[in-house]
This record gives sequence, C-alpha cells and structure tokens, in this order.
Amino acid sequence: MCTEPGCGAGDESSEWARTVKELGEVVRASRHGVLVMANCLVGRAACRLRHPAPLVVVQPCDAHRRPTALAMWVGPVRTAADVAELGGWLADGDLEPALLSARLLRIHRRSATAPLN
Repeated sequence: MCTEPGCGAGDESSEWARTVKELGEVVRASRHGVLVMANCLVGRAACRLRHPAPLVVVQPCDAHRRPTALAMWVGPVRTAADVAELGGWLADGDLEPALLSARLLRIHRRSATAPLN
C-alpha cells in the first residue's frame, strides 16, 4: 500500500487511514497475509495528477508466500464502502479480480491494458 501524500497518507480522517486499519485487521486475521507499505506505486508525477486516494497492490501467494498469480492493482479506494469491499474480498481469500466492483479495478484495468497500446 502506498504511503505518499498523493494517496492520502498522513491524513487520519481520510480513506487512507481507514484502509490501513481495515487491511491491518484482515492481515492479522489471515494465516499467511502480509501488509507491505511502500513509497509511491505509480510514480510521483502521476500521483500528483490524481485525486488523493489509496492504491493497493495484491499478490496472491501460497502458504509459503510464493506468488501463484500476477499482482493486481486495486483502487483507488475512495469511500468507506470501498474499504469494506476490499477488506471482505481479501478476507474471503478468492482473489479473483472479477469479484471486485469496477470502481476498485479502475487502475488494474489501466495497468493491464497499457502494454497493449
């Protein structure tokens, strides 16, 4: 998860703070989950051009934390409903992108089709 101001980091009243809390709870409740916080995920120039909202990258892995599928971009996470949906999707463990709403897959679809342009 991004820790830059462009994602809303540092604003404890933002969706970023709610997303960190929700993801932390989901990861603590899972047997093999890991929450990684990192600097800007999309590049600082792109980050400054968008509305501040968290972006999350999800990497499905096996019990030994070996990747089992490609990483997926999720977000931007803009509302409490988005946070709840993301948390529920992660907790369910079936990390199929089709199970998320279109608004949470906006960045994933852009990143998946960009190489095709």
